[in-house]
Amino acid sequence: MAKKLHRKSASSSNKLNSANMTDDFQLHLDSSDDDAPEEVTFEDSKASALRNMKDALETAKREKDFLKEKRRKRQELFQEQKKRSLLPADILEEIDTAPSKKQKLPGAQAESNNEEASCSGEEGSEGSEQEKEAKGFKGNIRSLKGNYSIMRVADQSSANSQQQTAMDFIQARLYGPGSQRTTSNQLLSLQNKRGQNKSAAVQFVNKKWGTEKKAKAEKLKKQWIHKQKVPSS
Repeated sequence: MAKKLHRKSASSSNKLNSANMTDDFQLHLDSSDDDAPEEVTFEDSKASALRNMKDALETAKREKDFLKEKRRKRQELFQEQKKRSLLPADILEEIDTAPSKKQKLPGAQAESNNEEASCSGEEGSEGSEQEKEAKGFKGNIRSLKGNYSIMRVADQSSANSQQQTAMDFIQARLYGPGSQRTTSNQLLSLQNKRGQNKSAAVQFVNKKWGTEKKAKAEKLKKQWIHKQKVPSS
């Protein structure tokens, strides 16, 4: 009787274990189905790739347009600064259209022309303005305030370079490494040191030099005390 009960309990426990294993396996399958990635069709992936490519092209185009606009603004600013640095257009036009100086004539011809000009200048001074208006003189001479002189940049740079070269030459000759320039005190002190009758340096021999140094030191001391606001004893 006891053996039969034992067999029934063992069979029932085996059935329960198999049922539990079946349930666990089914739950595992369900969870694996939930974890699987969603299916994506070819059309969806193609549309996504085209959309990404379109966004990249639009971004590159926007950056290119931005750089182009930046270069254009920089060029406009450069042109405006260049116009500000130049003289006004009317002054440059007057300088270009101004008549050149008359060449001097040789000998008696120049003297005769000067005499004729002096004689006719007194007679025709009154009607000179009317004659200019009658002839239709269009060149208006504009008087500029102040003194102006025009020089090419090449001439100015060459003059500056020549001046700088001359200054460098003088500096090298007077204060270069081979000049051996020194003060009188140093020269006399060196002679006293190297001579046959050796003696002290000049600053120790000359008593006046010491008094000047003491006075200068006392002056500097007073200035320092005044700056430090310390009452002198």
